[in-house]
Amino acid sequence: MKIKYFYLLIPLIFLTISCDVNQKIKEQPTAESNSTRVITLSPHLGEIMYELEAGDMLVGVSAYSKHPEAILKKPLIGDAFMLDLEQISLLRPDIILAWEDGTPSRIIDELRDLNYRVEVIRSSRLQDIPLALERVGSLIGKQAQASVIANNYLKKLIELQEANEDKDSIRVFFQIDERPLFTVGGSHYISELIHTCGGTNIFNDLSQLAPSVSVESVIIGDPEVILTSTSLKDKNKFETWLRWPNISANKLQNLYVIEADGLERPTTNLIEAALEICQHLEESRRKRIRSHALD
Repeated sequence: MKIKYFYLLIPLIFLTISCDVNQKIKEQPTAESNSTRVITLSPHLGEIMYELEAGDMLVGVSAYSKHPEAILKKPLIGDAFMLDLEQISLLRPDIILAWEDGTPSRIIDELRDLNYRVEVIRSSRLQDIPLALERVGSLIGKQAQASVIANNYLKKLIELQEANEDKDSIRVFFQIDERPLFTVGGSHYISELIHTCGGTNIFNDLSQLAPSVSVESVIIGDPEVILTSTSLKDKNKFETWLRWPNISANKLQNLYVIEADGLERPTTNLIEAALEICQHLEESRRKRIRSHALD
């Protein structure tokens, strides 16, 4: 295995060991784990609970929690910035799961001051996701399930990297929103997915997760591919860029909407989104080759 995958192999090694141990000790549901009452403060954390087959432990969720469909029946406790403390009190949570990069520190401090047990989960980069699964699994007595799911995710991610490591690089701009214009910086997992597929985010040098950028800076970056997602609700998602026919993405007709639902949340569903991104980047490379042949 090549050195570039070492950062992924470290969690894979520990997850494999954990999985082996849990397989040797048959996991029996305990009264404590069955009765654990959990509230999640981010949609993806609720999704992780269901992925661990622990939806029955979930007693409250944050706004915009939509996946899986069963989560829609759970009581809402507010959003990342405004909580319904009365509702939380009525739900009597044993554990509240917060997102390190999404839950404001003042919210976490306020809940802890009220004597709630708040566990902060890191899940912002691709390698964080299996560790987040393991952490949540250990908190709710689902270690074995977490290890199996995390190992499967890591193996698929490494396979995807290996399949694209020798691909020619191609410049990519990912549009989160149009007005104002937001993109992803180099530390965002979407930027990592682009890199995994052999692309280069033209704003990879920006440290913010979702920086605001200007139209001019995009034009200067001259992306060969422009991507956006189904979350952008404008009828014409690429209206701004069609006004600039000299952008390489327009010349090559490389403007794509990513349909993969999981792109918006840092869960194992990012693998499906990655497959779609890789497919579009490979198609874009073929167009670039044809264009050069005609020059």
